[in-house]
Amino acid sequence: MNTLTGKKRVSAAFKKTFTDQEIELDRVPAYPIMGQFSAQLIGASIREFLLDTNTFVKAQAAAYERYKPDILLMQRDLLAEMEALGNKLKFPEDSLCISETLALKDKGKLSSLQVPDPTKDARMPEYLESIIEARKIMPEAAVSPIIPGPWTIGIGLRDASELIRDAMKDPDYVHELMAFTTQVAIASGEALVAIKAGPNYSEAPASCSLISPKMYREFVFPYHKQMVDHFNEKKVGIGLHVCGYADPILEDMVNTGVTNISVDAPTDLTKAVEAARGKAVLIGNVNTNLFFSGTREEMADAIKNCLAVAPRDSGYVLASGCEVPGVAPPEKVDWFMELVNELGR
Repeated sequence: MNTLTGKKRVSAAFKKTFTDQEIELDRVPAYPIMGQFSAQLIGASIREFLLDTNTFVKAQAAAYERYKPDILLMQRDLLAEMEALGNKLKFPEDSLCISETLALKDKGKLSSLQVPDPTKDARMPEYLESIIEARKIMPEAAVSPIIPGPWTIGIGLRDASELIRDAMKDPDYVHELMAFTTQVAIASGEALVAIKAGPNYSEAPASCSLISPKMYREFVFPYHKQMVDHFNEKKVGIGLHVCGYADPILEDMVNTGVTNISVDAPTDLTKAVEAARGKAVLIGNVNTNLFFSGTREEMADAIKNCLAVAPRDSGYVLASGCEVPGVAPPEKVDWFMELVNELGR
């Protein structure tokens, strides 16, 4: 069988899910989620990776050239929207940026915030530029963006413990905030659609590792559904990634109408298969810790376990459950793609 491109493998997964069209594949589509990890491949600091578009694109290109993932996820940090809304960020030399001050430390300032313009504000335009440039220099790659969803933006502006406390004591405020952050997330997604990039939303703090299923259904699900409905009207599919343990909300995630869901290692892949079958392409869920401290044999076992329960009658993409650690040894990502080529046929 001829070796297929990553784009064709990924396209086959979507066709299998939504059209029942079978395309003969050489192997399962696969990719590791590589963000800050890629900086080390070109000898750059993480600070340079986050602040300099050329460095970011160069690191992504180096990762693609070395590993040939079927999806090149343009994973940077997820604070650009919050920065544009007033968070003050700190950029350490060799770790991800953090918020030193929060725009909504005083919750009463919500009414003064305005939806930022992704083509003009803070580092948001540079992210759009990086996707355009990556596609120019890697035309054969499936270049895919990742941006924060409304709950992630809300927590970034307000702080996780404060927002959860607000949900219990002042739910109307949380709904007001979520209505606003949903418009922010939609605006970011629209800017991606304008450059012909399908939006993927990261909602790491929406998992049941942090909030209850009830809280997800009351304060997150309606806004995820609103985003999906907005883009469905434009015939644009969107993806959703949730880190941590998501078993109790898998059906809710699928019922938002997203075209793909990405799940982390704590989530039961068998349950995710049942929830997503024929409704969404399923992505995941190799334990990310294996890229730092695992052996090749342990990684092989994890891949085998995923493939053993992967759906045969719906689309599946093998991937790390979350972002590869920034200090992971590069050879362990080599292992992942080598094992995919060996075991995923």
